[in-house]
Amino acid sequence: MCLDCQRWQRTKQLLHNQALYRYKTPAMVDFFERYKFHGDYRLRWVFASAYQKLVRQYPRRQWLYVPIPVDKETFANRGFNQVVGLCPELRLTDCLRVIQTKGRIKQSHKNRIERLQTPQPFALNATVDLHNKQIVLLDDIYTTGQTLYHAQAVLVAAGARVVRAVTLAR
Repeated sequence: MCLDCQRWQRTKQLLHNQALYRYKTPAMVDFFERYKFHGDYRLRWVFASAYQKLVRQYPRRQWLYVPIPVDKETFANRGFNQVVGLCPELRLTDCLRVIQTKGRIKQSHKNRIERLQTPQPFALNATVDLHNKQIVLLDDIYTTGQTLYHAQAVLVAAGARVVRAVTLAR
């Protein structure tokens, strides 16, 4: 078990996460720089098939696929949600939304301690019934885990029975 997971296990129920690749490699750092931060939407096809294959380990008839949302400002600037871009063939359940706050600092601009101190950024879309549901959270990068644990907390509070996560990189 990695150090992050050991730390999380001391304070919370451990979130099961599967990742396809290691993030801290030159190729992955370059991919995310170009895909997320330069908005090269065509790059979604590089990993979409492998990512969707990993997600499909959780059969759709039993699991809801819930992408981590992006805030309105990010969507307006980038033009897409990078997680949704990786899932063109999956039926997603958009049940989370970002609580809009002025002057919000993006996770990618924070150091480890600042990420871990981030207050809850998510709320539930009121129209979705999650009572006793099994959910797979979908995200692009697991860095500290804080984003996924925030999302898990909202989903569990709404009645989700099981929450797991799939990320492209860790």
